[in-house]
Amino acid sequence: MPVVVDLAAPVPVLAAGGIADGRGVAAALALGAAGALLGTRFQATTEALVAPSTARAIVRGRGEETERSSVLDTARGSRWPSRYTARTLGHPFLDRWRGREAEPAADPEAGQAYQDGVARGEFPALPLWAGEGIDLIDDLPSAADLVGALAAQAEDALARAGGR
Repeated sequence: MPVVVDLAAPVPVLAAGGIADGRGVAAALALGAAGALLGTRFQATTEALVAPSTARAIVRGRGEETERSSVLDTARGSRWPSRYTARTLGHPFLDRWRGREAEPAADPEAGQAYQDGVARGEFPALPLWAGEGIDLIDDLPSAADLVGALAAQAEDALARAGGR
C-alpha cells in the first residue's frame, strides 16, 4: 500500500481486499490510503441490493469457501476480462470445472449447460461474490449502523496503535 500511495500521489488511493471491519480500515489509513473499499461487508447489510439469501450466505460463509476463478464469468457469457478473476463462494458449476478453468471458454456447450442448469434450478443464476474478509462478517446491520461501528472500531484501533 505505501508504494502504491507514493506512486499515485497526489491522487488519493483506496485500499481494497480483505477489509471487513474497522481494524482493516485503520490499517489501510495507517499505510497511507485515503480510505477503504469494503465490498463484501456492505453486501451483508439490510439495504444491500442483493437477494436476502445472498446476504445470509455471506454471514454463514467462511474464507476457505471462497475461490478465484473465471469459470462462472465464462459460463454466464460475461465480457469481464478473464485475467481478472472473481472471488466467489462455492458454486456447483464451478465445482464441475475446477482444475480445468480454460475448458469452458473453448466449449460452446459449457455456457448452454450452465444456462440449462439455471433454468432447471440446479445452479444459482448469479455467483455469490464474496471476498476473504467474509470471516469477519457475522451480522446484517443497516448500512448506517455499519458505518458507525466501522468508524468506532477504526478510531479504537488507531488510538491503541498510537498509544504504544
